[in-house]
Amino acid sequence: MSREPIKHVVRKKFTRRDLFKAAPLAAVGLGVTALALTGKSAHATERTVGTCRFCLMRCGIECVVEDGRLVKVEGSMKARTRGFVCEHGFALRELVHSDARVQHPMIRRGDAFHEVSWDEALEYIAAKLAQVKAKHGARALAIQTGWPFVRHPLVNFLHRFARAFGSPNVATVSSLCEASLRMGQALTVGSKYSPDLRRAKTLLVWGANPPVTAPPFAHVVADKARTGNLVVIDPVRTTLAKEATLHLRVRPATDGALALGLIGQVLTRRPPTAEQAAKLHGLAELAKLAAEYPLERVEQLTSVPRAELERLVTMLLEGGPVGVWQGLGVEHHVSGVQTVRAITALEVLCGRFEGNDPRTLVSPNAPDFHQQMLPALYRMRTPKPAPPPLTERAVGRDSFPLFERYNREAQGELLAEAILHDKPYPVRALILWGSNALITSSGSQEMAAAAEKLDLLVTVDPFFSASAQKSDVVLPASTFAESPDVDADDTGVSARGLVPVQGSSRPDYDILSQLAAACGLGQYFTWKNFDEAMRAPRVTWMDDEQQQPKPRPDARTDFGTPTGKAEFVSTVLAEAGLEPLPVWTEPPEKTSPEFPLRLVTGPRPRARINSQFAQSPSVRARLKEPELLVHPDAAKAAGIVHGAKIDVVSPHGRISIRAVVTPDVHPQSVVMPAGWDESNPNLLISNAARDPISAFPALRSGVCRLEPRSA
Repeated sequence: MSREPIKHVVRKKFTRRDLFKAAPLAAVGLGVTALALTGKSAHATERTVGTCRFCLMRCGIECVVEDGRLVKVEGSMKARTRGFVCEHGFALRELVHSDARVQHPMIRRGDAFHEVSWDEALEYIAAKLAQVKAKHGARALAIQTGWPFVRHPLVNFLHRFARAFGSPNVATVSSLCEASLRMGQALTVGSKYSPDLRRAKTLLVWGANPPVTAPPFAHVVADKARTGNLVVIDPVRTTLAKEATLHLRVRPATDGALALGLIGQVLTRRPPTAEQAAKLHGLAELAKLAAEYPLERVEQLTSVPRAELERLVTMLLEGGPVGVWQGLGVEHHVSGVQTVRAITALEVLCGRFEGNDPRTLVSPNAPDFHQQMLPALYRMRTPKPAPPPLTERAVGRDSFPLFERYNREAQGELLAEAILHDKPYPVRALILWGSNALITSSGSQEMAAAAEKLDLLVTVDPFFSASAQKSDVVLPASTFAESPDVDADDTGVSARGLVPVQGSSRPDYDILSQLAAACGLGQYFTWKNFDEAMRAPRVTWMDDEQQQPKPRPDARTDFGTPTGKAEFVSTVLAEAGLEPLPVWTEPPEKTSPEFPLRLVTGPRPRARINSQFAQSPSVRARLKEPELLVHPDAAKAAGIVHGAKIDVVSPHGRISIRAVVTPDVHPQSVVMPAGWDESNPNLLISNAARDPISAFPALRSGVCRLEPRSA
């Protein structure tokens, strides 16, 4: 069956039975009309308090709800974000009441979607899943979640459903976001950690843009330029970079070489004391590796002038305490995890963890260390009764075993390979839960082909996304505002949402529990709502072999690594047959006369978060279409002008986009956002270039050329 994108919807016809069901509602409507005519109507107004879940900041918000409609959003002064709300939070009202929302469950029949009842849609999915299971086994089902469920407790229940069905294949957006940072930090110091903004005097913002990705903390970060040193390492001269003490406009994909060069300087000018060295594993090997990166070579590789490198070294040695805020600009390369490890090693050598401050690191000395088990995506506990143990391995476990070991999920970036080539086994049913994976996953060409081969593709989403248009079934989910409110720490759940459920949509947990019942798995979802499920007693359901590596019995207890030391030579990587030192690897695709520019895709513009907010008029007004940042020198060489619609051509594809000519971008690179249907950068990136540890795609180290478009 062809899965050409279609938006045509055949509306459900009303029967006499439907009219009888609507009669009581009609009576209520007449009553309300009568009150209005007599001037006795009154608006029912209430204020609800909860958490915005558009991004990881989890800002506290207060909503004014009038007659069941959200009319105003304000920041909550009682929340940890102290009243902050960005343009996305203010756009909540537009999305809750958008005309673009999916109104009813829909099943694809021929060249149109047909509106059906919830029962019919769920029974259809259950029947298809049963057929897939009978033919290919339970492992042929995969569930992929998107940005709305980053660190959301619903993911745990999606795992519960999949495991009850018999499949290990739940994947999240961690397949290409943040997980490699967690892995790199944990491989080096035993756990994930956050930048200590309060303590740091010299703060390096490396491949990140906090004013856009973490706006509540933007003023704290920017203030470091006044109270200490703020260093921004980024190919783009961002707004923050313009305020910084020092901006290193690094050539894309050379961050690992820069980190090793800085390590070499720190080790040469301030070698660790004997006491410090006793807490370090592989110091001599790291020193030997770093010696291969003198400042002259680093300048050549990174294009950062030596004078700026020298200035940064002085700040690291004399401007402590030092902290680093790492971002996706570091991760999305073939040596992403190793670059994270090199930066983490640099922080260790600059004294970041001296004193083993429990506020900055999950220490094995902490009484709850084994319960925290960072950098796990979620707590590996589930309500009683736990689904039966699984014997199947998740997609990605054989080829990238450390990703599954640390993150305890399938590697979603490999699902296309499982669907198209049956590696490691066939996947034939895919449920996209709050995910637009056909657009946001790397290798969009492969994902489009994979969609054609699936026996069942389901999208659960409030909106009719590009992925929904190619689905067999589309289920209208409520927005987070209509679902039980989950607090900023994901530990407390309210019994109600910020606003009433709109139309025929349903909260995600309700959809999941009803789907479980339709599949004959209702015994694992016996709670009446999400709040009750979250409060149920829990048990551990994963064995130790699948847990994050822990300190050996005879290890030191300074760090949560197997040796109990900061591991510059990783024992875990060595045991897995991977490079144990934080080596830097050049991108496999080299620039050339045919493709002279380094292509960086994915940096988030202020107006969008990946593919979200396309349906928000106020957000869309801030950025009506995606834009490609290009340096004047590169624009002149390609014969293009500011504001023109141009073509971007890579070895893998071609897209059209509006050019923004600016001196703020590195002269040898171009930069564009991700998540746009009309100019999808993932069509330009190789699906084969991956980090060998995390399987992350090299989204920020492609190659391309620019071509003017004929009128």
